[in-house]
Amino acid sequence: MDQKSPKTRRTFVAAITTIVAGTIAVVTPLLAGVVTFLSPLFKKSASPKVRVGLLSQLPDDGVPRAFPVIANRIDAWNRYPDQRIGSIYLIRQPGEEKPTAFTAKCPHAGCFIGYTPGDDKFRCPCHTSAFNLNGSRVNGDAEVAPRGMDHLPVTLVDVTAGDGEKVHEIWVEYIDFQTGLKEAVPTT
Repeated sequence: MDQKSPKTRRTFVAAITTIVAGTIAVVTPLLAGVVTFLSPLFKKSASPKVRVGLLSQLPDDGVPRAFPVIANRIDAWNRYPDQRIGSIYLIRQPGEEKPTAFTAKCPHAGCFIGYTPGDDKFRCPCHTSAFNLNGSRVNGDAEVAPRGMDHLPVTLVDVTAGDGEKVHEIWVEYIDFQTGLKEAVPTT
């Protein structure tokens, strides 16, 4: 009976080693798959700072002009380069260098806010909300929209063009805000 003991111990150690190695071989790819699948939940996406155009393209006449916002769109696991992610209005008042930026998305239901040249208001076609050219609601709290148009941060960046001339680029931090809320809350 003593002769069977060493063989039994060896068999037991081999069996345990096989089970541990097999478990590691199976669990490692499963764990990697779960981490990869859940990784988008832990990513914090920053608001993209987007070059909208040149300051010389925006006259200082107080007239709103629409600009598309083109950036890389990322949704969970996919990346789509150079996609239109929204639209903004830029207004440059007479004598001012830095323009004001508003998102073209209505804070009520997310419809595209329109502007007709010569008009003194922005208008939402979905539920008749109207906004002054400073972004405030025309009828205040009587307006369907719960808040005024959302302002976006603007930065002017000096760059040197190919011919050595300095030009000013307009960069906007594009923030997508939640609709239907009285306060401006960025979407995540």
